[in-house]
Amino acid sequence: MTVSVVRFDSSLDSIGRAIELCGGFDKLDRSHRVLIKPNITFSGWMPIPPYGMVTTSKVIEGILRQLSDHGCKDVTIGEGTVAEVLGSNTRRGFKYTGIDRVAKRYGAKLIDLNDGPFERRELGTAKVGVSKAVLDADFLINVPVLKTHPQVKVSLGFKNLKGCLDTPSRKRFHHKGLDHSICLLNQLLKCDLTIIDGIYMLEKGADTLMGTAHRKDLIIASRDTFACDCVGATILGIEPSQVGYLKEYAELHSRPLDISTVQVTGEDVESLKEKLDWESVAEDELLNFGITGLAVPHPGHTLCSGCYGSLICALGIFAKANPNRDFSGTQICWGRNRANGAPGGRIILYGDCGISSNRNEEPAAKIAGCPPPMMSTLLTLMKTLLSRPKMISTLLLGSPQLLALRVGLYSGNLQKWQRYRSPEFDKSHF
Repeated sequence: MTVSVVRFDSSLDSIGRAIELCGGFDKLDRSHRVLIKPNITFSGWMPIPPYGMVTTSKVIEGILRQLSDHGCKDVTIGEGTVAEVLGSNTRRGFKYTGIDRVAKRYGAKLIDLNDGPFERRELGTAKVGVSKAVLDADFLINVPVLKTHPQVKVSLGFKNLKGCLDTPSRKRFHHKGLDHSICLLNQLLKCDLTIIDGIYMLEKGADTLMGTAHRKDLIIASRDTFACDCVGATILGIEPSQVGYLKEYAELHSRPLDISTVQVTGEDVESLKEKLDWESVAEDELLNFGITGLAVPHPGHTLCSGCYGSLICALGIFAKANPNRDFSGTQICWGRNRANGAPGGRIILYGDCGISSNRNEEPAAKIAGCPPPMMSTLLTLMKTLLSRPKMISTLLLGSPQLLALRVGLYSGNLQKWQRYRSPEFDKSHF
């Protein structure tokens, strides 16, 4: 199979060229029911910068134009975004990315995969709920983003299919082994075409709460998702052999991980390689505001996206409101981490998994939920870490911002987001 790597020149033609160079439509019939699966990590009332985090409407528009020229009439765009954090839901996601606008222009249907119906399918020793719309499609186009991931190193075509499952199944992935589950999912679901949206790429992803976006201007496409992901990972500076689910898939199917064995057309991959960090550390974000003594150990593979988004967002806003403070001896346990803080130190158990994994930790502050709401997370952090007078003054001085935050008129305006005002980050791509 061929992988095409094409420079995005700000026109829709570059998307068409990427599809043409890899023979992307060779098996597409105009009568096929086509389903396009973008990546909309989450989107709600908080205006988080979209660059490198979600699929651009520009790439979706390029695909829709090619499908229209091919004579396809039955085209659906389906996604099931994380719907339990920051007011996120799929319909808001379509609007946030601008995908709703281009879908209307080309007559494509929009569906929320979270709404079901789902069919139960075997995935190793477990059963998962898979969107019937995905299973019924004649031609599945997978459109992930070129980004790293703090748990599995890269989030490309293989991982993007996780959004085709019902929410309980996605959460179980983190308890059954995330790399292994992603590998099995890609034996169950086969994409007819994968197009990696590399207009932007994301370091320390998979979102701009922790990650940092860079302009890359690439479109990577193939009828072979595995080969496409190997090329994408290489461009991000991560060896495919270091990505657990790619390595397992290669062993199961006797596929080489060396991209020198892949037929690449278009740009030279070697000249495009970057060296992006994939591992994000919560304490690094806190140190940007001078916060010390607050440990947030890496949760491994057991943490779901909902808990991740709620806690990181709350910590960022909390740190901005309380800079240059020391909370010595405080540890936040999330995912299924076990507490290992200093004797006498404060422990905050975050989310239902964090609480259930540390039942004997007393006394400990508990923030329950699957995931806990961001506002209750923020308020509990204030109550636990601040003196009563300081908490009251923070609430009084910050009450207008907290109210605006709650209704989606304020995002916390984290300092790291100022970079997205640069002209290289083009809002017209969304």
